Amino acid sequence: MASSRQAVSSLMRIESCDSTLTKNLHRQLAEWFVLWGLPGYECGLGLTFSDRFRISLGRCASETGEIRLAAFLRDGPDELLTEALCHEAAHAAVFGLHGRGPKPHGGEWKNLMRLAGFAPRAKIPAALLDGIAPGLQINYRGRVWIHSCPVCHTSRAARTRVSFWRCSTCRKNGLEGRLIVNLIDPQRLVEESP
Repeated sequence: MASSRQAVSSLMRIESCDSTLTKNLHRQLAEWFVLWGLPGYECGLGLTFSDRFRISLGRCASETGEIRLAAFLRDGPDELLTEALCHEAAHAAVFGLHGRGPKPHGGEWKNLMRLAGFAPRAKIPAALLDGIAPGLQINYRGRVWIHSCPVCHTSRAARTRVSFWRCSTCRKNGLEGRLIVNLIDPQRLVEESP
């Protein structure tokens, strides 16, 4: 476990107003919060970059107003940095508008992401992070069960084995529609996705 001194030293507080990156990030935050009906809300937020991220691109502690982003985002594509910042800022905005009630990636958060012009996705596809995020572990917890039809080759994925599922296309054609169920390694599933 890292000491608190190490944790603080691994963060870089963005305070310098002469940095082009800093100005752009704060300007973008201000635009989003106006769009979301919370003008000036960004003034109460802290924004830091951390070298400690190994599983995610960012975190938002909504109650304290602290947004942390992975340090490697500064050197990656601007679009990825902007989307990650918007993702975390939307969490802060949901808290500002609705309090603790809504789910983290629920309808309120999705609406804010759409208003800002982003697809409301909770995870960035691994292919977009290739070569950008050294040491980032794509963390898909749990098992993934693939339910495949041996006749028409359609498939469905689920986190649990669902023995009563049947292929609806085959059932409509008078066949039994029984699916073949296989457990797939989640990491392999991510690597093989197009």
